[in-house]
Amino acid sequence: MQSLTSQAVVIGLSCRLDADQLLEKRVRSRFSHRKLLFVPSSLDDIQRLMEHLLMLDKDSSLPTNYVTEYNSRLTSIFSNKKFKGVLDSLTDTDATTSNILRFLFRVVSYMDMESGFLSMECFTDALSSMQRQPKMDSLQDLSILELYILVCMNRLEDKEQKSYNFNTIMKEYKSIQDAYKTSDKYATTVCFRAFEHLLDRELITFADTKGRNVALEYRPVKLLISSRELAQSLKLNTTCPV
Repeated sequence: MQSLTSQAVVIGLSCRLDADQLLEKRVRSRFSHRKLLFVPSSLDDIQRLMEHLLMLDKDSSLPTNYVTEYNSRLTSIFSNKKFKGVLDSLTDTDATTSNILRFLFRVVSYMDMESGFLSMECFTDALSSMQRQPKMDSLQDLSILELYILVCMNRLEDKEQKSYNFNTIMKEYKSIQDAYKTSDKYATTVCFRAFEHLLDRELITFADTKGRNVALEYRPVKLLISSRELAQSLKLNTTCPV
């Protein structure tokens, strides 16, 4: 473990966030490159969380008939296919608990105060209010080359490539050309200008701030849009090649 030629990776599972801090100091120092990873919640887990937060307790001080009707309507919403679509769209962008809580706060704010019940429209309206419309507007104004770059970045992320830069994107772009025999071929300098334009539009950004003195083409980057937003923009773009 002390030699550069004999390195090792130690993987541990724990339900405690401070598990690494429980190690002795001399042991902890051996693992200077520690990284905590959390298993993402499944859609079923997220739906159960929503049910737990929105369902009314049968023992509450509210009228029994109202509690029964309220929970019955909510159960009907959760079993609706349209709700599944809302959940997919919500978690595709951000599946963190904090984002779910913000979403539910908006859902409740759309409740019909006269009836006192939640409806499917409350969920769809809440989702619409959370979607980043300015990003979608920016995507509609992009050139074909800029869309190609975004698609290449999305493909790299789908391949679970942890780090990639402009040069990596260009290799992926060439692989698309070779695979689909497209006639859309651009010079590297033109591609780099399109890459810089995407940075200016804040549709992509640098993955870290450590390499400020490194040439732009070598700095790791990442997408600031979801795969769903990219797919929607490609469908709406009439100039996009089939």
